[in-house]
Amino acid sequence: MNRLTLTSSDNPRIKNAIRLKESRVRRKEKRFLIDGVREIIRAWKSGYSFIEIYVDSDFLETREPDSGFNTRHTGERQWFLCQVAEKQIPVFAVLPHLFKKIGFGERNEGIIALVQAENNTLEALEQRLPQNPLLGVLEGVEKPGNTGAVFRSADGAGLDGLIIATPNLDLYNPNIIRASLGTVFHLPTAIAPAAEVVKWLKQKKIAVAAAICDRNRTRNYTEFDYTQPTAIVLGNEADGLTSLWSDSPFLNQNDAAILIPMLGIADSLNISNAAAILFYEARRRRMEKNIPKTEF
Repeated sequence: MNRLTLTSSDNPRIKNAIRLKESRVRRKEKRFLIDGVREIIRAWKSGYSFIEIYVDSDFLETREPDSGFNTRHTGERQWFLCQVAEKQIPVFAVLPHLFKKIGFGERNEGIIALVQAENNTLEALEQRLPQNPLLGVLEGVEKPGNTGAVFRSADGAGLDGLIIATPNLDLYNPNIIRASLGTVFHLPTAIAPAAEVVKWLKQKKIAVAAAICDRNRTRNYTEFDYTQPTAIVLGNEADGLTSLWSDSPFLNQNDAAILIPMLGIADSLNISNAAAILFYEARRRRMEKNIPKTEF
């Protein structure tokens, strides 16, 4: 198949792709780039809308193991290019020095996708939830690597959705995408201010298990009833959760402040580790009660 080759840094497509490296541009245009075969395919299979595909022109000319490309995903990459050809999504070859400018980091898998952002509202999330949802909530977690790792844990434990109670977080930050291994595209997600999230959880009668590092005000995380509609809430490692979650007026009969016991000298875990423990404990308890995992 003949493809137009982008050869100049003055090409509007190259300029736009470089601009999309900035968070403010991604937010304004509601578009973002995905760099990486696995991540691209997971977005594709999750129903994201693809706009254009960029392929390193060197990849089109060689498939040899010493070509400089990560050959691990060669078959998947070819499968994907066949899929986009069937959908008539434009594919552009890009000269290697320009491809490096629009890519992220040192990894080069020979393909980058321009994708439309989804509508990550609480209302949109609600349409995808089962009657008895198991949710994760992150408040004030700003490090992209940590956020991406929590997505991996949430996806692995079969959560029904993840709510980001940090309205300025850029969900399509390339470091979140990469750290999540593309699970950020599979897991239903909403982004909203914490006060709106609290109000929404109350309206939907979803019990809150708020992870708070205070031995005098909490119960062991194993004592919470995760078989009811539940939101497991975690804050950032430095400051924890805000008073929206820790004040006693919020904690109704089914809500609780929970704690993961720390038996050494450290007073807390990395948030991705804490999330994994809590999410998998909730899934274990639900499996004991034969509460099925939602299939997306």
